[in-house]
Amino acid sequence: MAGGRTSKRALRVAYRCSTILAVGLTVVASPAQAQIEEIIVTAQKRSESAQRVPIAVTALDEAMLTEIGFDGFEDLSSVAPGLQLGTFGPWAFVNLRGIGQENNTAGGDPGVALHYDGVYIGRPVGFLFTAFDSERVEVLRGPQGTLYGRNATGGTINYITKKPTSEFGGSADIALGTYDLVSGRAAINVPLADGIAARLVGTFEQRDGFTKNLTGPDANDADDWGLRGHIQFDWGGPLTLLLSSTYVKSGGVGSKPESREPFPGTTTTPNVPLAGPPGFAFSGGPASGVPGFNTYTGFGPTPVNDLRPFRESVDTQLEHSQEFLLLSGTLEYDLGPVTLKSITGYANSYYLTRQDEDYSPLPLSEALFSEDASQFSEELQIVSNSNGPFKWLLGAYYFNEKAFRITEFFKGRFDVFAKQFNQRAGWWYSGNVNSRSHAFFGQATYEVLPGLLATGGLRHTKDRKQGINRGFHFQGAPFSGPVGGSWEKITYRGVLDYQVTNDALVYVSHSTGFRSGGINQAINPLLGNAVYEPETVRAYEAGLKAMLFDRRVRLNIAAYQNQYSKLQFQVLQINGPIAYNAPGAKVRGVELEALAELSSGLTVNTAVSYTDGRLDDVFIQGTQLGGNRVAKTPDWTFNLGATQKIEIGSAGELKLRGEYGYVGSSYTTPFNRRAGFADPGGSDFVPSHQNVNLRVFWLHPDRWTLELAATNVFNTAQIANLTRDVGFNDIPGGGGGELVTYKPPRQFTIRVGVEF
Repeated sequence: MAGGRTSKRALRVAYRCSTILAVGLTVVASPAQAQIEEIIVTAQKRSESAQRVPIAVTALDEAMLTEIGFDGFEDLSSVAPGLQLGTFGPWAFVNLRGIGQENNTAGGDPGVALHYDGVYIGRPVGFLFTAFDSERVEVLRGPQGTLYGRNATGGTINYITKKPTSEFGGSADIALGTYDLVSGRAAINVPLADGIAARLVGTFEQRDGFTKNLTGPDANDADDWGLRGHIQFDWGGPLTLLLSSTYVKSGGVGSKPESREPFPGTTTTPNVPLAGPPGFAFSGGPASGVPGFNTYTGFGPTPVNDLRPFRESVDTQLEHSQEFLLLSGTLEYDLGPVTLKSITGYANSYYLTRQDEDYSPLPLSEALFSEDASQFSEELQIVSNSNGPFKWLLGAYYFNEKAFRITEFFKGRFDVFAKQFNQRAGWWYSGNVNSRSHAFFGQATYEVLPGLLATGGLRHTKDRKQGINRGFHFQGAPFSGPVGGSWEKITYRGVLDYQVTNDALVYVSHSTGFRSGGINQAINPLLGNAVYEPETVRAYEAGLKAMLFDRRVRLNIAAYQNQYSKLQFQVLQINGPIAYNAPGAKVRGVELEALAELSSGLTVNTAVSYTDGRLDDVFIQGTQLGGNRVAKTPDWTFNLGATQKIEIGSAGELKLRGEYGYVGSSYTTPFNRRAGFADPGGSDFVPSHQNVNLRVFWLHPDRWTLELAATNVFNTAQIANLTRDVGFNDIPGGGGGELVTYKPPRQFTIRVGVEF
């Protein structure tokens, strides 16, 4: 009951904030200012104004992406309400409206889908690439179970790159910055023949790590480069063809987590009849509450962990290697009444990362993670071209992914175990997974009355996953066995939208979504619990999209409620990461976006979201989680940005940009533990944080540009992700160590560029 009162109070606060904002914009909007430009999106797989699409969508064009310094998907958190992005090692974690990536092994799927130029990317590492030379980004919030369908219970991010044109041109820039940053980017557009043009993009970035390692190489560095190419065939007839490729390679030490706990004075080891390696002394008695384990010490004085952010002391030779390749072809044939479209895609992603798992200078534990995945997809669409009252779209989709993942632990007691049982590593699990999906979908819109549109959509999806789990755990015997499952679901969408005026749209919608079931790769299939069930959602949304004050203010508001069934979430246990299904969860909230062209060249944008997500009753590990907040979901997020343009005569134009962001507190697991950071009970609580970015742009008439940027101006510690490690790496009595990655500290950058 108290939670309900809190939710209602927060909704009232959000409504009042939106009202105050609208009134404020009414006061300051100047009749002399330019109107806000329309953004054309393909959120419903046809070109439409973003303000005419009855979906909560954040649409960012090239100008806005440049102003916010967009160079990767983590930058979207500062402009899209309720969107949280963070990294943990080679994995990207994306959360939207309470739903994100849970099982990051090859057996799991994201809850927020990424489409790169129309191609669905199945592995989360696909989020980790440069975003230079972008045309726009569309963030569709809420389940997209009809037109996109595959694993989009939380939403979809559509990334659209710039395509070739018939004119020669391009741009290039180079940047220097904090931590010895050196980066360069270049794009060139070349007409090759009549109706044929190419566009080539290249990037590189090198930077020292901002996490200081007292006993080895610094972590969180950058050593990346990438290439992107498009060839467009457009002969002026009904047929067009676009061939595209993207390749990104990342090296160095990479993103590495830190321990948020003191180093353990003792640790755990299997109870095996072997002498330990030199320097170890075994002692009897149980530890960590795990049967069959003893403790050992013998390394001399216990080192003290520096708990400050960006400080660590590890002995492992940290390394990171990651590659992403995407090849695609888009063919369109305009038949007049309809357009046929084919999107064919192939992607390969690979990563290998080595990290210290005891997070100390002692040689106790080292982990190696590696994954190699390839996918093929084909989507066919038939889209009506009629301007009349009836519009429709039909499609078919096929997806086939093969992935291999392995996790291995070495050093200390793990080497003892490996030697006794003739294993390469003392604790490991791996698996091959083949995921297949095919779907048929359709959507139709009919103008019932002038300005009143009714839309209905339907999708039938059938997924199948088959694989082999292999591993060697503390049970003392290797295991190997087949595992898999198949699932199918019909999802649908219904919408009523009414164009109140030419500049105001209201809509209500009801939709459903489906996320495929998955495989727990760390589990011996003979012991059960190796497969978890699909996640489904029933969503209700009401929204307003308005252009106010002679189109100088854009105001979009959405309120929603999502009821999830068999919600997927993950817990790290002694046997590794295990995904579960909660009976359900209810997530509801309000989101507001506004953009205003104010007087004297001043543009202001803001995004506010309130989210209340609670789990239904569920017992996990003997703990009742009902009523707990869903993971990785702050209650409040708020972003405010302002850009002031200043004409400086023949010298061109200055643009001053400031951004403020607030992210409320959250929990990274459904256990909602908030013990002291040094408490053996542990914590998965992420405190709120604030962030300020400042930028200055000088745009010279000769098309030279100069940018000065300061990000995280006040150098605040901002947690990007927090996880509870597997239990065998924790202090005695704990349930898994607290591992944290931080968003970058304060950085300064100077960038010089030119367009030609």
